[in-house]
Amino acid sequence: MSDPNTTRPDGGVLTDDSEGGEGDDQEFSIDVELPDESFFTLEEYLEMYETAASQPAFDILTALGEEGRLSTSELEMMLDREGNDLHYHLRKLKRSTLIKNRRDPNTGTKETYSYYELTDLAHVILTEGLATGVQKLAAEEATLSEKYGE
Repeated sequence: MSDPNTTRPDGGVLTDDSEGGEGDDQEFSIDVELPDESFFTLEEYLEMYETAASQPAFDILTALGEEGRLSTSELEMMLDREGNDLHYHLRKLKRSTLIKNRRDPNTGTKETYSYYELTDLAHVILTEGLATGVQKLAAEEATLSEKYGE
């Protein structure tokens, strides 16, 4: 007989409910083991994903990923968002260490060019986390629809 709980490569646990019926309470756990020297706690990593997954923040991250660096006014024009709304999401992204704000005094004008860039963490979350996760969910949609659909 096979082990009813099979560990997945991503650390999750698949529970075999073939012996139980519909509606049985199933325990679900994702065992995440962070390195001893980890800069962030699990809660901080989850906050990063939560922040990045909001539509306005995702739009900002995507724009920065495509363009490399953008000022607030460039982001406003590109995303058709007003400054106050945009600043709220920029602050959240910066607090979650997903973007960084830099200043370039060498603009050839009296004004300093202030711009935002993605951090390495944001690149990983966008490419390996959110994009891959959404692609996998979309690929499994038919299976999930058959299992849980009407």
